[in-house]
Amino acid sequence: MAQGFSFHGQLSAMARERLESSAIGDMARLANEKGAISFTAGEPSADLFPVEELKEAFKGVFDDPSLLCYSDDDYGLIELREWIAARMKTDGIAPGWVGGRDILITNGGAEGIDMVSQALIDPGSVILVESPTFVESLMTFRKQGAVCLGVPSDDDGIIPRAMEELLKKRKVRFLYTIPNFQNPSGRTSPLERRLEILELARRYDFPIFEDDPYHYLSYEGTPPGSYLELAGEDRRVIHTSSFSKTLAPGLRMGWLVVPPPLVDALYALRVSAGFGPAGILQKGIYNLLSNMDFEARARTLQDAYRERRDGMAAALAKHMEGTGVKTNVPKGGFFIWGRSERVTDMPRFARYAVEEKGVGIIPGGPFFPLQEIDPHTFRVSYAKVSPERADEGVRRLAEAFREYRED
Repeated sequence: MAQGFSFHGQLSAMARERLESSAIGDMARLANEKGAISFTAGEPSADLFPVEELKEAFKGVFDDPSLLCYSDDDYGLIELREWIAARMKTDGIAPGWVGGRDILITNGGAEGIDMVSQALIDPGSVILVESPTFVESLMTFRKQGAVCLGVPSDDDGIIPRAMEELLKKRKVRFLYTIPNFQNPSGRTSPLERRLEILELARRYDFPIFEDDPYHYLSYEGTPPGSYLELAGEDRRVIHTSSFSKTLAPGLRMGWLVVPPPLVDALYALRVSAGFGPAGILQKGIYNLLSNMDFEARARTLQDAYRERRDGMAAALAKHMEGTGVKTNVPKGGFFIWGRSERVTDMPRFARYAVEEKGVGIIPGGPFFPLQEIDPHTFRVSYAKVSPERADEGVRRLAEAFREYRED
């Protein structure tokens, strides 16, 4: 049977050489196919979405037909942008210079990362990332042609001394960091380290790209000051976040705080790529937020996810004794990071755990720059897992670690 046109000679170098499939998506699909207890999902739990509030917020949006036209402002609905800027200032995330006009509305946090990549990365550009870091961001940077260098990290995130050793040897375009409850490690950088890293950015003259989607999912007090706020009038920090964790990921609504020198470049990127999120959607979300007790919403989420974190942590402490597996207990977010010295092929082990024990985890390797993969690591997420379900799943996982053989 004829196969049709191959397009082999038409694929770009980027499509041929730099596009990658999602290891997280592949593992999540396998867990679903096997009907396993899944610790793979790094996403919010649907039972916590504000469904009724969203229904109410969207009731009147079609009363203004102008929202169905092309937008007059490609940076997004100004009322929503001003709400975001005010909220960030109230919560100590943004310094005084940030206003609504400095906010760019994006199709989720992912588009913000992609736009910054296009604006700042040339093929061969060197960027620094935490080791490990968010796999989809790594994929986006590599797609643009970046050379990603991992900065050694410990339980407090990036190690400033190790970062300076890299800076002495290489000129970098920017540092990408997830400072709060990082995906995948759950780590949070303390204030002292943030100040040291910011000083290095000033001394070696590069910007910081701060990704902060988990800020409001803190279960033990308020997170340290953001890089954006700490930098103040220096304005060398690009900040991105989204409503995926506080409202719902399917809304695909995020934002960038754009330093003035980047305004024109990002505006041009927005126009060349098409328009941002639909005006109707932005208006509905603004209606929701302007009539919502956002602090109460954050507390509701914190209470629910704290219970799930505690359930997963208790199950790990209970069942993993004697397996040689070590895990952390994050102060917020969705993720627990694990390590097994005995397992040297974590993808193979993860497949074994799904197929033989009915429990799904994510191997840690894809979260590292290519030359720095740690084959002993794995990630589990408790966001969609009740304490009872966590206990059974971890029991199965511990059994898998005890029985798995690599020879």
